[in-house]
Amino acid sequence: MRTVYRYVAKELLLVLCVVFAILIFIGVGFRLTGYLQEAANGRFDADVLWTLIALRLPEFVQIVLPFSLFLSIVVTLGRVHADQEFVVLVSGGMGPPKMIRWLMSIVVPCSLVVGLLSLHVTPRATASVVELVADQAISSEIAAIVPGKFRMFSGGRRTIYAESIDRDSRTLSGLFYSETSRDKTTIVVATTAQIRVGTLPGERLLVLKDGRRYEGTPGKRNYRVVNFEELALRLELEEALPLDLELESRPTFELDFSQPEDVQELHWRIALPLITLLGCLFAYGISRTKPRSGRFGQIVPGILIFVAYYVLLVVARQGMAQSELLSTLALWPVHAVVGLAAIYMIIKQSRPA
Repeated sequence: MRTVYRYVAKELLLVLCVVFAILIFIGVGFRLTGYLQEAANGRFDADVLWTLIALRLPEFVQIVLPFSLFLSIVVTLGRVHADQEFVVLVSGGMGPPKMIRWLMSIVVPCSLVVGLLSLHVTPRATASVVELVADQAISSEIAAIVPGKFRMFSGGRRTIYAESIDRDSRTLSGLFYSETSRDKTTIVVATTAQIRVGTLPGERLLVLKDGRRYEGTPGKRNYRVVNFEELALRLELEEALPLDLELESRPTFELDFSQPEDVQELHWRIALPLITLLGCLFAYGISRTKPRSGRFGQIVPGILIFVAYYVLLVVARQGMAQSELLSTLALWPVHAVVGLAAIYMIIKQSRPA
């Protein structure tokens, strides 16, 4: 039986590696194309592109690995059924329970890898992406400032003037800073200012020293004037930062479970290793091919089932924000339905054709 196990496992791992490599190559290629376009527009320096790709790689892997493993099981066991090898294995005393145990020796480690990525590695890598993008945005703004000239940013909402600039230390001297929001305008003049890293992911602060701040609504007499020795202003980088990554970059143990968005994020991170485990059980259940359909006969149904599982999880995740009942149930009903369907398909496959 060990020889048979090595035979099946070898083919399964070979198909897994091929499918995984192809999908990762496609995903990285699309992402690299997008980053190249953004680099051409001046958003990124060309020398940080591969760093960005490397930091986004865990996110790709935690999605691609479950799908690749699902397909590899469908293809491998589909060939075993198509070539009548499964009948030989069953007649030799290897039933479905033993085959499932064999598969679990590969599936469970892959599920643990996906869980480690989704719960720990990917949030840290995403936080590094946010920091890198924020740093690139600030570097671009500093590079655009010319001493002695006014410069507008964020569609004209922010205006900066500096008499002199030390680009290495990101220090500006003789600063004039103006920022306009919906209902007020803030104007600050300061002797010096320096850009520093904030405490939140991607947060950048403009720390000003020895100056005066004017805040109010243009056309009204509600201006407030404040003299200060040191003042920290948060630079708004919405146009440069992928702000949807702010929650994804938060470590799992720092999620606030009193906040619905944090609960959704936690359940999504837990769902990824469950997708790997339950999806592979379902793959075993549907792997039996019909006569003369060949080893690839179940690929299209398998892909549709896996995509449907993923889409249902996405829809359930969005529904958690709209309904208290769905927020309580979270994503577990979807996992339960898929798990029961997988058990049904496994039992059905165990019966004689």
